[in-house]
Amino acid sequence: MRKLFMSIALTSLGILSAALLVQAQATTAPMTIKEATATCERDVPENCVTTTCPAYCDTLRSAAQKEKCKSDCTKDKRCKLKPLAGNDDPMNAALDADNRDKLIGCIAQMRDPEGKKTGRREGNWQDLTTPSMEKALGKR
Repeated sequence: MRKLFMSIALTSLGILSAALLVQAQATTAPMTIKEATATCERDVPENCVTTTCPAYCDTLRSAAQKEKCKSDCTKDKRCKLKPLAGNDDPMNAALDADNRDKLIGCIAQMRDPEGKKTGRREGNWQDLTTPSMEKALGKR
């Protein structure tokens, strides 16, 4: 009886270990361009709403400007992904450029998680900051 119990326990442990290994490999496996784009078009605006946009708004002069700016930190307003073709709102240009850069970095990271095939920039896409955003945040 004890041998049977040990056999079942070891088999279960082996199956669990294999499942965890498959899951770990799946999370680092490269995505197709379609999968990466869909993922990043969702994740970049979420990152903007929670981190980049509030930091950008904190650089404004008056408390009223900061509050109005922060109330517009949504996926449909300040954090909406915009094409490269000059559709930036002049008041939001640094944030728009930063979101585009993060989108491109995110797609590259999802396509080549280990950074060995494409020559993508090292590091996480969330940590990328454009020069215009650095200047707006007072880091340059």
